[in-house]
Amino acid sequence: MPTAGKLTGAILYAVLAGGLAYLTGPLFDAGRAPGFWYPLCIVAGLLCGWRIMGARVGQGYSIAIGTALTAAGAVVFWALLILSGHTMITRSMRGQYDGPMDALISTFGLMAGYGQQFATPVVIGVLVLGGLIAGLITEAVGSKYH
Repeated sequence: MPTAGKLTGAILYAVLAGGLAYLTGPLFDAGRAPGFWYPLCIVAGLLCGWRIMGARVGQGYSIAIGTALTAAGAVVFWALLILSGHTMITRSMRGQYDGPMDALISTFGLMAGYGQQFATPVVIGVLVLGGLIAGLITEAVGSKYH
């Protein structure tokens, strides 16, 4: 059921994810993010803000801090998983893997590689601080209009 907290969480985490997509765009190997990167991050932020942060408002600010960091981490996890899956499928169409298990296992290696590639101090700072701010605002709005 839609609530003010869920809507606020969805909007704020979508904005946060969009900002992170903008920051990480130039960090791709080609210097340019794939066309689906920005919408992917925004949708991941929207869904994680709604399902994770928005669903847990009203439990207090101390719990909101942990939930905010969980939601921010989930945005990163899903964005990297889908990006790595896309890369794996592209490579498998070119015949770069020995079999399906090799391709599937490489997805997690690709996730780790992208994670290292994007782990700059600015990106990590925006992720943590932005996630905390979005979570605390979501908690405030959700508690007020519950």
